[in-house]
Amino acid sequence: MTGAGATGARGAATGDEPPLEHLIAAATVRIHLRRPGYDPSGPDEGVRTFLGSGFFVAPNWVLTCAHVALAEGGGHVDIVHEPEPGGPPAVVPGEVAVALPETPPRPGEGWAAPDLALIRLQKPADHACVHLAEQPLTDHGRQAGGRSGLLLGFAGWFRSGHRLSRYDGTVTVLGRIGWGADEELRLGDDDLPDGVSGGPVFDPHRGEVVALVKSRRTREQGGTAVRTGQLRHLPVAAAPPPAAAPAPAGSGAHTRPYAPEDRAPGHPAAAAWPPPEPAPDDLYQEVLRGHDRFHRDRLRHADWDGAPPAWADTQAVLDGARTIPFGPRERTLLLGALGELPPPPSTAGLTALLRSVPGCASAARTVPPPRAWRDGLGGLYESHATDEGRRLAVLRYVVAVLHTPRPHHDPGTAEAEAALRTWLHRTTAALDRPVRGEITAELRRHAAAPASPPPQDPARSTRHSVLLELTRRPWEQDSFDWRIGLLPAPGPPRPAGGAPAEGRPDPPEPEPLHDDHTGTPLAELPTRLAGPLARAFTLADEPGTPALLQVALERDVLGLPVDTWPVRPGGPPLGRLRPVVVRPVEPPGGAGGPDPAADRYDRWRWTHDDAPLAPGIRGRVLDCEAGTRVPVPSTDQLRSLAHASVPVLCHYREHGHAGSAEALARLVDGGFGVALWRRGTGGPERMCAEFHRRAEAELARARTAQRLPGLVHALRAALAEGRTDSFWADGVALLYDDPHQPLPGSDDLFAPL
Repeated sequence: MTGAGATGARGAATGDEPPLEHLIAAATVRIHLRRPGYDPSGPDEGVRTFLGSGFFVAPNWVLTCAHVALAEGGGHVDIVHEPEPGGPPAVVPGEVAVALPETPPRPGEGWAAPDLALIRLQKPADHACVHLAEQPLTDHGRQAGGRSGLLLGFAGWFRSGHRLSRYDGTVTVLGRIGWGADEELRLGDDDLPDGVSGGPVFDPHRGEVVALVKSRRTREQGGTAVRTGQLRHLPVAAAPPPAAAPAPAGSGAHTRPYAPEDRAPGHPAAAAWPPPEPAPDDLYQEVLRGHDRFHRDRLRHADWDGAPPAWADTQAVLDGARTIPFGPRERTLLLGALGELPPPPSTAGLTALLRSVPGCASAARTVPPPRAWRDGLGGLYESHATDEGRRLAVLRYVVAVLHTPRPHHDPGTAEAEAALRTWLHRTTAALDRPVRGEITAELRRHAAAPASPPPQDPARSTRHSVLLELTRRPWEQDSFDWRIGLLPAPGPPRPAGGAPAEGRPDPPEPEPLHDDHTGTPLAELPTRLAGPLARAFTLADEPGTPALLQVALERDVLGLPVDTWPVRPGGPPLGRLRPVVVRPVEPPGGAGGPDPAADRYDRWRWTHDDAPLAPGIRGRVLDCEAGTRVPVPSTDQLRSLAHASVPVLCHYREHGHAGSAEALARLVDGGFGVALWRRGTGGPERMCAEFHRRAEAELARARTAQRLPGLVHALRAALAEGRTDSFWADGVALLYDDPHQPLPGSDDLFAPL
C-alpha cells in the first residue's frame, strides 16, 4: 500500500499472521463504469472508467457509497480486485442491489447521508472480506500524547496521473454531523484524494472496519465518513401494499372481500387488515449473516495447507483485542453460529428480547436500533464497566437467543443451536465459578420450562404503534413542537363508563424516542420528521405488517394532511406505505362541554363489536344533503345517534378552514372515536353521491371499526396505483381515537432516554 500507512497496526502481527493492512488491501476494490470494449484492469481504460473505491463485506457483496456506485446513473459496474495485493487484477461484473438514499440528488446538490450502496456480483468469485465491527464506534482508541480524537485508518484507490494507485493513511475523528440516518463522522489530519470515497475506514487497535469514506474537503485535509452500522437503515423488502381489488358491480362494491377468518375480534387497530404476508426478504440480514459465516469458515480452515489467513488470528495480537469480552476467535465462532440461526422476526422483537434479559437493556438503545443477532451482541460490549459484567451480559444474551421461539426453521437451525450450546459450555468452563453457576442455572431453567407456544401471527398479535404528537406554538403562527414515541398496544377493553376496574393496571405509557421543542414551521415538518419517524417505524414494524402511525393533534388542526407527507424527500407519502390515523389531544368535553366519558366508551365498544349477531357499523353522512353542504348537527344531536354509527363528512374543505375544524370538534365532543371524511376544495365539480354510496358500502362491509385503519390504507395504496375504482376515496382521512389507549397527559411521560 502507498501513502501514509496505517501504522497503528503495522508490526503488531507475529508469526505467520499477515499485518492488518494486508487483509484490508486484499478486500478493497476498484469500481468502474461498465462499458463494452473497455478493460477496466488496463492502465488507460481503467482510468477512464474509474468511479471510486469499495470493499467486500460478504461472499459476492461489495459495500461502497451510493454516489460512487451510481455516478453514471446506470447501476451496472465492474469490480476490479487483487486477490493478492500487488498481484494480477481480477474483473467481476456487478449490479447495484440497493442504495441509500434511493434517488440521486438534484443537480448541484451532494448525496445525502447515509450514502451507501450494496453491489451484488453477477458471477461467483473467490475473494477476501473485511471484518465489520459489530459494536458501536466508541472512544476506546483515543490517541496518546494529548491529541484528541479517535485514530482510525483508511484505504482505497485514486487516480495518480495516468494510472490508478492504492492509497492509505490515518485520520482523526473530530466529531459528528447530524443524527440517526443523517450522521456522518468528521475526519481530519490527512488527505483524502478523489477516488478513495467508498473505501474502508478501520480501527487499527481492534482490527475491524467501522466506516467507509464518504467525502473529502476541497481546501483542507480530511472529510467525512459513514459508519457501517448505518446499513441497519436498509429497508426490508416490504410485502406489496394492500392494493384494492377490482370492485364488483352494484351498490355493494367494496375494496376487498372479507373472509371469515378476517373477523377476529380484539385490538390493536388494523390487526385484521391486511392479512399477514409471508416474511419478506431482508438484504441487511442476508449480507451480515453471510459475512459472519464467511469469517467463521475461514477460521475453521485457517490451519489447512494453502488456506487463506483468518482475520481473527491477526486481531488476536492487536492491542484492542483485550477491550472486548472473550477473544477474537471465540467471538468469530459465536457470530458464525448466530449467523446460521433464522434472523430475529423484527427490530421490535429483538429490542424486547434485550430489555427482558438482565443487564442487556442498554443494547436495545443503540443508534441505529439493532436488527440482527450480531447487533444485540455488539451493543453489549460497552454496556458494563467491568470485564465480568460484559462477559455475563453476553452470556445471558446468548442463552436468551438460544431459547427464543423461531418463526421458522432453516435446514441448519438445529446445527446452529447445537453450536451455540457448545460455545456456551466451552466458554463458561473457563470463567469464574459464580458466572458458571448462573449460566448453568439459566440453561437448566430453560430446559425444565414447558415448550414455548408457536409465535403468534404478527398480524394477530398485540404490537406497538408509533405516536407523533404535534403541538402548535401559540406565539408563532404555523409553528409546531413535536415528539415521537412507541405506544404499546392497549390491554383488554374496560367496561362502558371508562372508570378503571380496581386492581387493573394503568394503561402502558409511551416509550419516548425523539422530541423537539424549538418550533418547526409547518412547511418544514415533513422533512424534519422523516428521519425520526423512520427510526420509530424500524422499531415498531413487524414482517409484512407496517406499524400504525397515530398523529395526535389539537382539534382545530385535526385535518392536517399528515398521511400525504413524504416518508423522505422525494419519496412516497406516509399513507401509501402504512396506516395513518389522527387523534385529538384534548379529550371529549375538553372545550367546556360535559364530560361524555361513558358515551365515548360505549360507542367504542359498539363500533368494535364483531360478534356474529352484532349489527355492525353504519356510516352516517352528516354535512351533506342532495349535494349541498349543511352544518354538522349540534353536540346534543350527535349524542342521540346510534352507538354503532360512524360519522362521515363529505364537505371537509382543508386544513385551516374554520367551518371544517368546528365540524370535527363537534364529533369529538359528541363522544365519537371513529369518523371518516375527505379533504378537498369543496367545489361544485366534486360529485357527492358516489362518495356517499361507496363510503357507506365500505363501512357496512367492514362491520367493525378495527378494520378501518387498514381499509383506508388500502384505498390510499390503490389511489397511488391509479385504480379508477378507488378515485371516490381521494383525500379520505380517518379519526381513530382509542379510549383504552390514552395519550400522554404530561411531559414527564416523554422524558429523554
